[in-house]
Amino acid sequence: MFKRVLLLLWRQWLVWRGARLAASARVNPSVSAVPAALQLGEHARLYWGGEVLTHGAGRLALGAHSHIAPHFYCLIGGNRLQIGERVAIGPRCLLFCHSNAIPADVTATAFVDCHTDADIRIGNNVFIGAGVIVLPGAEIGDNVVVAAGSVVKGALAPGWLYAGQPARKVKALC
Repeated sequence: MFKRVLLLLWRQWLVWRGARLAASARVNPSVSAVPAALQLGEHARLYWGGEVLTHGAGRLALGAHSHIAPHFYCLIGGNRLQIGERVAIGPRCLLFCHSNAIPADVTATAFVDCHTDADIRIGNNVFIGAGVIVLPGAEIGDNVVVAAGSVVKGALAPGWLYAGQPARKVKALC
């Protein structure tokens, strides 16, 4: 009973701080995030041990019946991480909307000054296995499975199983 009351108070605190949470959405208290950057649909879940790093207009939108499993890391910066409905993201996944980049003029630019920023969009009915890395600008279509340990960059077409580094089409689904 006491634990339930604490979770309800935690949820209310997030809402007071600007989080947009559907009535049945849940964010574990161990998740590190700026509340105003969170938007969760019905029955959406952010499990324990995760970090959502944003600044400015950066946002994480998690659709209905979707979840991100424990120990996730989302480096969003000022971008948007849009996750559709009925999406399951496995444990220890890394999603980067903001990252370092290697410029064309490598010899003339300090690496610490080189960044790439882009939104990430994940469609509906997607399964992302454990330990997947999603890079800036990735677009994952609807009805996609990404195998554990894969690295996602660019666009993944709907209806396929992807695997590898970088993730490549392996098999059509259905």
